[in-house]
Amino acid sequence: MTNSTRKRVALVMPVRNDAAAVRPTMDAIFASTRLPDEIVIADGLSTDGTPELIKEYEGRGVPIHIIPNPALWAGGGRNAAVRATTCDILVLDDFGNIIEPGYIEAIVRPFEEDEQIELVSGLFQMNVTNDFEHCVAAIHYFENYILDRLSLDEVRRLLPQVILPGGLCTAVTRRMWLAAGGQPEWLAKGQDKLFSRKVYALGGKSVIAPDARLRHHVRSNIGDLFRQVFFYGRGNGQMRFISRHVARLMLVYGSLAALLLLGFVSYLFPILASLLFLAYVWRAGVRKVLLVDGGLKKLRYVPMSCLILVTRDIGSLLGHLLGWMEWITKPRFRELYRLYMRELPAERVSVLAPDGAAPGMVGKMLRALRVS
Repeated sequence: MTNSTRKRVALVMPVRNDAAAVRPTMDAIFASTRLPDEIVIADGLSTDGTPELIKEYEGRGVPIHIIPNPALWAGGGRNAAVRATTCDILVLDDFGNIIEPGYIEAIVRPFEEDEQIELVSGLFQMNVTNDFEHCVAAIHYFENYILDRLSLDEVRRLLPQVILPGGLCTAVTRRMWLAAGGQPEWLAKGQDKLFSRKVYALGGKSVIAPDARLRHHVRSNIGDLFRQVFFYGRGNGQMRFISRHVARLMLVYGSLAALLLLGFVSYLFPILASLLFLAYVWRAGVRKVLLVDGGLKKLRYVPMSCLILVTRDIGSLLGHLLGWMEWITKPRFRELYRLYMRELPAERVSVLAPDGAAPGMVGKMLRALRVS
């Protein structure tokens, strides 16, 4: 059943100490083909003048509400922002991401065409400014990095059937937000993913709007990359989820460790471990950069790719291990998780967290690129 009734839309963004991103973020919003009815920003006690810079955009035809987020974390900020608006549709975005002009229009359209839809996910592409970010994007965000090379029809054929988006480029109805109880505020990272899994468990109808695009920033140094994957991994562990990506990493690095230990039996095992590691670095790291570039454009990409891949893997593994340890040793996480996910159908609540891409998506995308 379709309904062409125009919905009231609130753009919801948590922010903390991101003054440098204010103008690019806000300029992109006000360049939209469809402006939101409200902009609600939850400020996590910024000390760099971020709220003052945002207030410069007041009086441009869209009410801007800046509310305090003493919880600091994004989940608490989004919950506070939703409490401050009565709009029908909540468009969630992370401050600092640059939305394309048609983003709001495209991500809201499905709600206005079908009253049964509860959640819509857009797609993000990478905002790359230097060689390091280029290699991070190619290795860590490969599918998203090559999206702009595919036609809209090709992208649609590659989308997963089960939609479990994060808060990066998502819109949800107010009624579903309230039914799910908002996002969990006890998680520093991953609260958006747990929310989308609860929406799925509740039976909320979800779709992807492939023409709703934004540009996502990439970590620009090794330290920031490590912290990113470590804290997201820790969040996954704290809510008892195991990503397929991390399961594969455990297999790879566990095999390497076993072969090195077998070096006490024969020197051939460490040699085999070295060959296995080089093959992995090639396939999961250097190869992706070459595929994006169509060849080796800069020799420095090879050692840079190796460093990025290993940093990402170790950070993610350590984060997951710490999170799982906290799940086991700190009853608080188990109690809060069970409280948040109570009375949901067990068959729709999976412990295994899927990757962001559909199974086999990388291979399908590469085949699409070759025939394009």
